[in-house]
Amino acid sequence: MKKMVVKVSVIGLLLLLGALFGVQVMNEERGISQPLPLQVEQEERNTASAEVHTVAINELAEKRQTVDDVGRFNFFSDLGNHLAGGLNYVSRAILSQIMSFVDDVLNG
Repeated sequence: MKKMVVKVSVIGLLLLLGALFGVQVMNEERGISQPLPLQVEQEERNTASAEVHTVAINELAEKRQTVDDVGRFNFFSDLGNHLAGGLNYVSRAILSQIMSFVDDVLNG
């Protein structure tokens, strides 16, 4: 059984390395092993980024105002915190019972 697991692992590793090697060879043949930089006009980028920057600032200010008005509440985060606290309490109680049983058995 141990020999079979070792053989299957070695074969799987060889297949994985072969696939990675094949992808690398194909990328080099096609000449796409290095990414091409994005060509953007400098003027376009400055005007577009200025517009996006002002819109983003306005949106962030509006969102901050609504969060301050409503208050912060995330249902799933609170649910996760309560669930984690409950599971922590239950696991500690179970482990405490097990350890007290073991202590009683060992110490008579």
